[in-house]
Amino acid sequence: MKMVIFGIKLGINCVNQFNMKNIGPQIPVLDLRSLQQFNQSHIIDSASFPIEELSQRLHELPTRAQPIELFGSLVQLQNAVDFLSSKGYQVENCHEVSEEKLLQLKQSGMLAFGGVYQRLWQPAAIVKKFILGYSLDCKNKSGLDLACGSGRDSVYMSMNGFSMTAVDYLPEALQKLSDLAKRCEQTVKTVQLDLEAVGQKQYHSLFDNLTGHYGCVVVVRYLHRPGLAYLKSLIDIGGYIVYQTFMRGCEKFGRPKKTKFLLEPGELANHFFDFDILVDEVECLADGRPTNCFIAKRII
Repeated sequence: MKMVIFGIKLGINCVNQFNMKNIGPQIPVLDLRSLQQFNQSHIIDSASFPIEELSQRLHELPTRAQPIELFGSLVQLQNAVDFLSSKGYQVENCHEVSEEKLLQLKQSGMLAFGGVYQRLWQPAAIVKKFILGYSLDCKNKSGLDLACGSGRDSVYMSMNGFSMTAVDYLPEALQKLSDLAKRCEQTVKTVQLDLEAVGQKQYHSLFDNLTGHYGCVVVVRYLHRPGLAYLKSLIDIGGYIVYQTFMRGCEKFGRPKKTKFLLEPGELANHFFDFDILVDEVECLADGRPTNCFIAKRII
């Protein structure tokens, strides 16, 4: 059957007619009910996203290319479809909750119990490549994430054995990071710091506030050229720089457009010429924007 929710017509057959065959592990299911209700019982492998938290947790969703399904009350479904569609997400199906439907799920062995965090998000591609391909050789497991944003990379690094310090100038971003770390049962130290608020002469003293040498420094989707010269001093011998950000040519597809935010070809390799360069590739995002994916190891 077809149903119109806030003017959006979706091919959903589960709001009035519940069909368990439409719930499959290949499509993420967001449970819009309260966390307490989710803990009492939920669809196996579904993820708890209480409707009142949804707007603040978009960074925890899969990519917009991945269809998703929703589970909740009719009002929750209506609000979620309207909001998610406006953000470019694809809602495949909506499942209206009821005692009868929960019983059907239980009888079919599709109901789970207890508080389980289901990770739907992914870190930056370069961070995942580092963890899978190089992290075992990194003896120093302390990490620094500069301009960390909402913290997926820091939390992912922490989940893989790194003691992470995450830096950003936005307190709301650091709060999202802390909330995500808590849900993933991780601990990440956060530092609120504006890396661009000082002149170049003061930059070294600013970094001195981030005490210690790190086994890995991560920078994703951020470029502040005055700081590049000081990243080397933060990395321990045998440690790594893991970097991915936008390159010249990005301005043809979207933001950022200013030259000061865009890497030139070979720029990172020139800065880290005395490192062992392991990855230096151009990767285009889904929207066409080119990025430089870079991993290098400090050897002296």
